[in-house]
Parts: sequence; C-alpha cells; structure tokens
Amino acid sequence: MEKNSLWVIIVEIVCGLVCIGLGIYYIFCGSATQVAVFMLVGAGCFVMAVRKFFIMRKQKKDEEKDEKSDTSKQ
Repeated sequence: MEKNSLWVIIVEIVCGLVCIGLGIYYIFCGSATQVAVFMLVGAGCFVMAVRKFFIMRKQKKDEEKDEKSDTSKQ
C-alpha cells in the first residue's frame, strides 16, 4: 500500500508542475481564464500530494508506536 501511495504522490506532484507550467504559459498568451484554471488545478494537486504525504507519515509513526508498545508489554 505504501508503494502505491508514494506513486500517487509523485503523479500528483508531476500533474501540479505541468498545470502550473501551462498556467505560466497562458499568462504570456494573455488568456486569463485558462491561467486561473490551470493555477488552481496545479495548486490543488500540490495540496493533495502534501496532505497524502503527511497522512502516510502519521500512519507510519502510529504503526511504529504501536509496535513499540506491543513489545514493551511482553
């Protein structure tokens, strides 16, 4: 499950970079609607990737804490 989550994070970051790059391209083309759309989608991809990373990190810490408490009880 962790490998799949890591791949999802990588894909979301790449998607965010591509969308922000297209937003920057449309800034120079002068199309304000596309700038707003691509910048928002890119920012959303980054936020989701960071959120998923912190959730994955918290789960890993919780699992390690549970393992440590289980071994100390025995």
